[in-house]
This record gives sequence, C-alpha cells and structure tokens, in this order.
Amino acid sequence: MADPSILRLLKVAALICLVEAAALLVMAVVEIASLDSNRLAVGLTTTVFFAVYAIGLACCALALARARSWARAPLLLAQLIQLGLAWSFFGSSTALVAVLLAVPAVFVAVVLVLPATAEVLYGPRDPG
Repeated sequence: MADPSILRLLKVAALICLVEAAALLVMAVVEIASLDSNRLAVGLTTTVFFAVYAIGLACCALALARARSWARAPLLLAQLIQLGLAWSFFGSSTALVAVLLAVPAVFVAVVLVLPATAEVLYGPRDPG
C-alpha cells in the first residue's frame, strides 16, 4: 500500500500542473484575441501551440492524479522547460515572473523524482 502522504503530494503536483495548463490556455486566448493581419500566421501558430501544450499538460496532470506511470516523463519535461523559461526571466524587473515560474516547477519536479513516487507509479523495487 502506498504511503498516503506521497499520494497527497502527487495530487498537489497534479493540481499545480492543471493550474499551469490553465495559464497556458489563458495565453492562447490572449494570443488569439490580439491577432493582427500583419502577423496572422505567427499568431495562429502560437495560439495552437499554447492550446495543444495546455491540453497535453492537463491530460498528463489528470493521469498523474490517477497514478498513471506514463504521465511522469512528460510532466517532468514540462517542468524542466518551465525552469528554463524562469531562468530567462531572471532579472531586475522580471524577477517576480521568474519566481512564479520556478517555484511550482521545482516542487513538481522534486515530487516526480522522489523514490516513493516511482514506487507508486511503477510498483515496488526488486530487492536484487
């Protein structure tokens, strides 16, 4: 039986990923709302990218909440991408944005790499 605390951590991590997905959907809506005929192709492809990324992230988050092992790798990759994005915002005027991106990404990444998470997702380790 899995430790209830790790199951709670997985659900919190999944919830954080759902919030990230919602933020990406908001970005897609903002991008489509600001479409301009001078940059139509860029605006449409950016909108589609944000929407597809949001849907994929949400699907993986829901799968993580249900302890599906396949969700771990894409979610970890998404958090690493978010950490890279946070690093690019690190500076005097955008430091708050960097922190808002980095803190949840670090939390989710740490939860995903915990040995207890691997045990919940993949089953107990072979003793040898």
